[in-house]
Amino acid sequence: MSLLFANYDTSVKPGCQQGPIVVTVGLAVRQLIDLEEPKQILYLNTWMRLQWDDCQLRWNSSDYGNISTLTLPYDRVWTPDITLYDSTDGEVGYLKEYRVSVTSEGKVSYNYPYLISATCQVDVTYFPFDTQRCPLQFGSWAYSGLQLDVTNRSQAGDISSFIANSEFHLDSIPLERHELYYACCPEPYPDVTFYVIVKRKPTFYVINLLFPCILITSVAALGFILPPDAGEKIGLEITVLLALAVFQLLLSEAMPPSSETFPMIGVYFACSMVLVMLSTILTVLVLNVHHTEHKRLPKLVRVIFLDKLARVVCYKKDASVQPQEDEVPFNRSLSNGLAHSYDGKGHKEKGINRPHLPPSRSDNSKAHNESSPLVIPSEETSSSELLPLLNVLQEHLDLMKQAEERKDQKQEHEHQKGEWKKLAIVLDRLFLMLFVLMSFITSLAVLVSLTHQ
Repeated sequence: MSLLFANYDTSVKPGCQQGPIVVTVGLAVRQLIDLEEPKQILYLNTWMRLQWDDCQLRWNSSDYGNISTLTLPYDRVWTPDITLYDSTDGEVGYLKEYRVSVTSEGKVSYNYPYLISATCQVDVTYFPFDTQRCPLQFGSWAYSGLQLDVTNRSQAGDISSFIANSEFHLDSIPLERHELYYACCPEPYPDVTFYVIVKRKPTFYVINLLFPCILITSVAALGFILPPDAGEKIGLEITVLLALAVFQLLLSEAMPPSSETFPMIGVYFACSMVLVMLSTILTVLVLNVHHTEHKRLPKLVRVIFLDKLARVVCYKKDASVQPQEDEVPFNRSLSNGLAHSYDGKGHKEKGINRPHLPPSRSDNSKAHNESSPLVIPSEETSSSELLPLLNVLQEHLDLMKQAEERKDQKQEHEHQKGEWKKLAIVLDRLFLMLFVLMSFITSLAVLVSLTHQ
C-alpha cells in the first residue's frame, strides 16, 4: 500500500495517459419514492455505478500474493466529480462512507446508493392517465470533454431490482449521451442523460375523483325531473354546483400551478360546472313560466311547444274541455225573456207574451179563504202593481249574470294557468334531453382523450 500510494495525489487528476479519462456512468433505480406534482420534484432511491481507469493504481498481483483487488476508502483515490445537474438538494451523490474498488489493471469502480431529488417538469394534460418523462443529466462539473469523457455504461438504466410503487409504474429508463457547448466555455461538456419514464396507475383517481364527478353531474339532471311545486329545484342545482367546486379545489391542490398544461379532467370539471350553471338558469326560467298566471299564452308559443315539441319530448297534452257555443244557460235565457217582456214602464212588448205572475195580497187572502186554486191575473191587471216585482226579479237576474261572468273568468284564468304549466313541463323535458346529451358528449370526449393519448 505504501509503495502504491507513495507518489499518489488524490486531489489531482491522473495524467499519465494521453487523452481524456473515460468515465462510464450507470444507473439502477431501486425505488420511486415520490413524484411531487405541485413542486415538480422527483424523488428516487438509486444505485450509481461509476468506472474509470487510473494509470497510477496498477500493480503486479503476483508480486503481492496474487492480490488483484483492493477495496479502499473514498478519500484514498481520485474520483471524478460526476454531478446530477438538476439536483434540488445541492449535494454530491457519493459520500465518504462508501468505499472504492480498485483492480490490479488500474480499473476503479465506485458503486454507491444515491437518494436523488431532481426537478421534473410534469405534464398533467392527461391526468390521471398521464405518463411522465423525467430526465436525469449526469456529467462532470469541473472537467470538460477534453479532460474527462463521460459515456454510458449500458444501453438503458437497470430496473431489475425495482420495488413496485403504489401510484406509479416504472416503464423504462432509456438514456442518451450528449456533448453540449455552453456560453461560458468553448470546450464541449459531455453528459449522460437517463430518462425515467413512469406511468400513473389511474384506479385510485378514477374511483375517488372522476367517478364521483360524473355521478354528481348526473344528479343535476334530476332538477329537471323534480316537479316545480316541490320547491327544491334551485336548491338541488346549487348543491351540485358547490360539490363540483369542491372537487375542482381538490384537483387544483394536487396539480402544479402551471398555465402551460392544464389537465383534461379539470376541463371536464369546468364544463360540468358550466352545464350545472346553465341548468340552474334554465330551472329559474321554468319556474317563472310555471308560475305565470295573468298572461295569455301566445299562439306561436302554443303551436311550437304545446303542439310540436310536446310530441318530441313524449308529453301527452290533455284534452281541454271548452264550453259549447250552442248551450245557453237557464238564467241567461230567463233574464232575456224578462228583459224583453216589459219595457221600463211596465207595458207589454209587442209580440211577446207576459210571464205568469203571482196574484196580489188581497187576491191571495181571498183565494186562501175560499180554498180556491191559484188565480193568474188577467191581462187587464194594472202594470203598476207588477212593476216592483219585476224590478226585484231583474236585480236577482243581474246578480246571477254577474256570478256567471265571474265563473267564466275563473275558468278562463284556470285555462291560461294550465297552459303555462304545460309549457313549463315541456320546457323541463326539453332541457333535460339537452342536458343529458351535452353531459354525455362532454364525458365521452374527455374520457376518449384521456384513454387514447
